[in-house]
Amino acid sequence: MKTILGYMLMLIVMTAMFSCSKQQVPTNDLTPPASEVSPMNPRGFFVYIFDQDAVPGLGPTADTAWQILQAVPLAQSAFTVTEQLLLSYHWPTQTITFTNPWGQTDLDTPGYMWGGDGAFIVVFQGQRLFGGKVVTAGSPRRFDYHAMALSNDFLFMRNPELQGKLVYSFHTRPSLMYKPQSEFVAADPAIAEAVKTHLRQLGKLVE
Repeated sequence: MKTILGYMLMLIVMTAMFSCSKQQVPTNDLTPPASEVSPMNPRGFFVYIFDQDAVPGLGPTADTAWQILQAVPLAQSAFTVTEQLLLSYHWPTQTITFTNPWGQTDLDTPGYMWGGDGAFIVVFQGQRLFGGKVVTAGSPRRFDYHAMALSNDFLFMRNPELQGKLVYSFHTRPSLMYKPQSEFVAADPAIAEAVKTHLRQLGKLVE
């Protein structure tokens, strides 16, 4: 009887040790640190970016694209531009600059950040304002919805100040080389003003 009880006790101890060691196994992936991932009920300004697994396509029109982007769970985003990562929002050109968590240049980033297969949603105070396709400004594509374009300055990386940063501009429609636009993509002026006020309070608005 003592032998059986001793054997059972040994099994319990070994199981507990295995469970603890399993929880401590590190993972090797490109997922940003947990401190840089926003909550799924965000209060503030965020840009959620999705890879092709989460959003395989946006359909032929702006209406189909927005229906898809309204339905996709924010938790399925591959990356989130949080207020901590955001460095500035240049309002006259609708351009955002944020820290590159993957490395020094756009070449260090995943393909969904520049290859034309990524999708994005801009969220403010928990409300989805607008969204569309993530593209590179130097590679114009034809589609009928909003675009988030990686700056042309990254084509040759001639500006050393861009090291460790990423710069994108928002556009109502795709265009050739994506010249900057001056109006916030969301249609409601009250929402645009609320976003400006919030970014100004954060010290990240460039007017």
